[in-house]
Amino acid sequence: MLSKIKLIVFMVLVLGGSVYFFSSNSSYQNSIQARVYYFLGNYEIAYELATKAYEEDNYNKMANTVMTQSKIAKEYEAYIKEGNKYFKKIDEISSQNEYTKADKVRIKMMCEIMIESYKNLVPSTMTQESLLIASKKMQKKFIQLYEELF
Repeated sequence: MLSKIKLIVFMVLVLGGSVYFFSSNSSYQNSIQARVYYFLGNYEIAYELATKAYEEDNYNKMANTVMTQSKIAKEYEAYIKEGNKYFKKIDEISSQNEYTKADKVRIKMMCEIMIESYKNLVPSTMTQESLLIASKKMQKKFIQLYEELF
């Protein structure tokens, strides 16, 4: 019975020490905050906070992980944003009455850039599914457009 009480007291002390350490260490506070922003989908702020936390403490694995994952997520977001920008330009070109050879070449280059850029995206196990799905749809749209036009 006494050994069970000692074990419970020891566990409470370890848990209390851990809570105190994480609440008083600014590096871990920033990394926890960065993780929250990451899961909310604000990858830019998550990356900044995780980088700040990692610079404060190089042994902070949570900060390193969130920083790496945020960087990957930002690349996916940039790919999707660029694809939307290209589609807007393609819509502007297609709304014209006449297409020039330069317009066709421009559209072909946009499609090729987006198709090839997708190959450079490297997902991880923690990359959010919504980013993976959106980027894959974007690539499929450009492949379909490329096949229809060229």
